[in-house]
Amino acid sequence: MKKLLLSLIFVTIVQVVFAQFNYIPNGVNDAPVLGKQYGIVGGGFTAMLNNRDDIDADERLDPQMMNFSYGGGVEYIYWFQNTVGFGGQINHWVSGAAYKGVDKSYPQYKMNLDATSKLTYLKMPLLFHFKSYNRYHPNRRLRFSAAFGPYAALLLNYSEDVRLYNDSAKVEFKANYSAKELESSNNMTTIKTKGRFSSELYNKFDLGFVFAVGGEMRLWKRTVLALHVRTDVGISNVENTRSMKIKYADASGNYPVNAPEVDFKFWDGYYSKFNQPNAADIAAGWQSNRPATKNFSVGAFISLRKYF
Repeated sequence: MKKLLLSLIFVTIVQVVFAQFNYIPNGVNDAPVLGKQYGIVGGGFTAMLNNRDDIDADERLDPQMMNFSYGGGVEYIYWFQNTVGFGGQINHWVSGAAYKGVDKSYPQYKMNLDATSKLTYLKMPLLFHFKSYNRYHPNRRLRFSAAFGPYAALLLNYSEDVRLYNDSAKVEFKANYSAKELESSNNMTTIKTKGRFSSELYNKFDLGFVFAVGGEMRLWKRTVLALHVRTDVGISNVENTRSMKIKYADASGNYPVNAPEVDFKFWDGYYSKFNQPNAADIAAGWQSNRPATKNFSVGAFISLRKYF
């Protein structure tokens, strides 16, 4: 999907560059500023899953500020005034987070954490668009532009990859959560665990707001190239904190019909993401009350738009 999106953007830009440039900046062509505008949009950003406990955690959990990801799709804008328009986008969006950490709670080992969370959404923002306009120079080639509005996102798939290990790799625990399933291994016990959850670990829908600011350049009479710095801020909890059931597979990896389902609450009992509380946490009055986790991203996006 990523390669296809990048190829589409590249081919379209090449066609624009080598097309006939018929824009004349003296007003003869009356370059449009009103009406329907269609385009493609794509870009890269750093993604995080903000949670108060995770941000305030000690060295056992270090959420990474730089976690490069990407998104892109198509957009539509209707400019009903020279400076104001309204439209929407449909984006394939890869969110998530990256984590590091060091746990010195174990006397004989210093355990290192290396983990990633990846959430893929179909994201649909509804945006108000703004651009500068000078009536004395209506065909001005460069303009300031901005956008703001809410978004709704549908979760398509997700994965959690967790690795806990010491420096000598004599102790190593791995776990992967995806598609309602858990697969984990521990080299100390040589036990591999496989389980199936009764519901998803992440909520199916996410809501939030988009803020973008930048500028646009008219390539020719009806075609515009826009570049924006964009922030997407989630307002809903992406983690499913409700109780669920889990059924464990047998030694051969199969799920017997009569296998019992046991209660399971994925986010319950954690000091921070992937970390259990230690004796010092409990003595200090730690309580299991994980707060809401919200999507956040900031990055640069490019749009190629055409008036119709």
